[in-house]
Amino acid sequence: MSTAIAHDILSPLPGSGPAGVAPRRPTHLRLVGEDDRRPSRAARRRLRAGRLHLTRRGRLAVTATTGLVLAAVIWSMVGLLGPAGASTSVTVERGETLSQIASEQLPELPLSRAVTAIQRANSLSTTSIAAGQELVIPGH
Repeated sequence: MSTAIAHDILSPLPGSGPAGVAPRRPTHLRLVGEDDRRPSRAARRRLRAGRLHLTRRGRLAVTATTGLVLAAVIWSMVGLLGPAGASTSVTVERGETLSQIASEQLPELPLSRAVTAIQRANSLSTTSIAAGQELVIPGH
């Protein structure tokens, strides 16, 4: 309600009421100045913006997200470590090829899969190997 309208409503009409007695103003209505006004919802939100207030659902979401991230990190670490003793190593002799080593060390796999497994285990981009090189043979 604007101040002008409130003033018109609350101000007594000239000549109304008994002579010499001012009409009684309603007590439930009063004019509010700029300083007395209650802050709006948006202003109260801005005042509270400095504080972080999480609801029960928000705390649950933060806890669940943290738990999932922690589980993913642990899962990846277990995958990187792998089972202990599952792989062996071989030293490449002069004249040996990766295919020969793959067929000797991993006879249960097809040759192409055995070569690929050895390449992945040793981070090799090609099938070229050198004499004296240590190769990790993954266990299957």
